Amino acid sequence: MPGWQEFVIDPLSAALTGLADSVGGFGIAIVLMTLAIRVLIFPLSVRGIRAQRRIQLLQPKVNEVKRRARGDRQKESQLTMALYREHGVSPMSGCLPLLLQMPVLLAMYGALLTVGTCIGADGIRIDQGVMGLGADSYSNCAAAGGSVPLDEDFLWFNLAQIDRTIEFLFLPDWWPAPLTYISVLAILGGLTFWLQTYMAQPVQEPTGPQATFQRVMQIYPLFFVFIGWFFFSGILLYWVLAGFIQIGQQFFISGLGKFEPLLSANQLALAQRMGAGYFARPGSQPPPESGPPPPVEDEPTEPRPMGSSSNKTRKRRRRRRRRRG
Repeated sequence: MPGWQEFVIDPLSAALTGLADSVGGFGIAIVLMTLAIRVLIFPLSVRGIRAQRRIQLLQPKVNEVKRRARGDRQKESQLTMALYREHGVSPMSGCLPLLLQMPVLLAMYGALLTVGTCIGADGIRIDQGVMGLGADSYSNCAAAGGSVPLDEDFLWFNLAQIDRTIEFLFLPDWWPAPLTYISVLAILGGLTFWLQTYMAQPVQEPTGPQATFQRVMQIYPLFFVFIGWFFFSGILLYWVLAGFIQIGQQFFISGLGKFEPLLSANQLALAQRMGAGYFARPGSQPPPESGPPPPVEDEPTEPRPMGSSSNKTRKRRRRRRRRRG
């Protein structure tokens, strides 16, 4: 897409290269760029996380709708959507924090790919099998600019190559190449995705469209581990950092979600003091119950003997007469 490349990827790759020139390496540049991107999309993340919280708070009412539907899936779906419309909640809005990261991830991937292509044209070795680059790909070198090599070591991995943290030795030649190593970055990326998905789920089991969507979202962590196994480490570094930042935002805005039943009462109270509600607004409190209030039962009173009140009245009158006389 020419527009995507021209207006998103090229400026991002130029900024990334300039930042790497300033700080002396692409590893620190990716960390700083991740923080900058998270600050820019913070308002949208807050909006999506608060939508997640409203869905969590509505879950008891959704379960009541399921009880009233009595197994009628069509009726249950209609009543659930009507409940969401009544409270101004979209079942898909709660997944905004996760979905929002996809275009940002693609943009960052394209930027790092452009930088890697440019440096590859300068003769620095880059894993061609991972990045899938050909001779025609070197046309974007001018967009990146700069001369800081992406092919550098950062922590325990090389930014331009696959993360082979643990490699297995003495394997036969016919052994599949992806099974000769373990990518810790890919596993961490899948773990952060799973934590975000689990924290976004309500404490009580969802029903209807929300339950179906959450079952689909549970597959994505495994999918990410699979594709991350073949990605170069630079993009995995961005994903892991962005994931942990998103987890922190979810904790401070909406709490632990489905992790709450796993904590003791003291741990839950401490977590609620530290996290949930810190950035929450009054609208994130549980919605008011609709319908008439429940009838208030009168407190039982002991039966009084017949004539007891009239006898007391007569005694008071007699005392008044004596005082007057």
